[in-house]
Amino acid sequence: MTTQNKNWDNSLWDKFQQGDNDALGELFQERFRELYFYGLKLVPVAELVKDTIQDLFTDLWSRKEKVKGIANINAYLIISLRRELLRRASKIRSHTDLDEASSQYFTFSSEDFIIGSETELETRNKLVAGLRHLTSRQREVILLRFKHEMEFKEIAEVMDLNVQSVRNLLFRALEKLREEMNVSDSVDKQDVGLVLLTFFKEKIKFS
Repeated sequence: MTTQNKNWDNSLWDKFQQGDNDALGELFQERFRELYFYGLKLVPVAELVKDTIQDLFTDLWSRKEKVKGIANINAYLIISLRRELLRRASKIRSHTDLDEASSQYFTFSSEDFIIGSETELETRNKLVAGLRHLTSRQREVILLRFKHEMEFKEIAEVMDLNVQSVRNLLFRALEKLREEMNVSDSVDKQDVGLVLLTFFKEKIKFS
């Protein structure tokens, strides 16, 4: 998330905590698409994700006096969504919408990445194939870093790790991804990161 967006969210959060219900509505509109994308990667059931996000913001309004000490809005919202989605999913795991395939967290398909030209098609396909060989934790750290553009400290909060562990996890993930994509030795982990930033443009399908 860019600094400009973070400042915008902080401004809305301050207004919300002062009792401005419209500010919470604006924050919902601002953050919904990003939360929805993350939620679908965690639990791929669209209606469950949408309902959980809506309930999260409804609960925020009823608990506005209890959330005044929150400094990191971005991490707080994703942590809250993550916790509640997993709780709800565990209750209905036996339903057909949540079969064994849905336990493979943070999987990606070609549709998750925009390509600007046909020449990028091969790179995108290699990227998707490479991501399949990573662990779910490695895919999550990549998602948080390159799609949601979170700082290492924010990622550490979401994943319940220390900052150095996040750095190590991301380092290994990018190294593994570079190997799986079979790119040349001249393409280092930073270049793979730029590929991820390029392809992780906003493209969220609403079901």
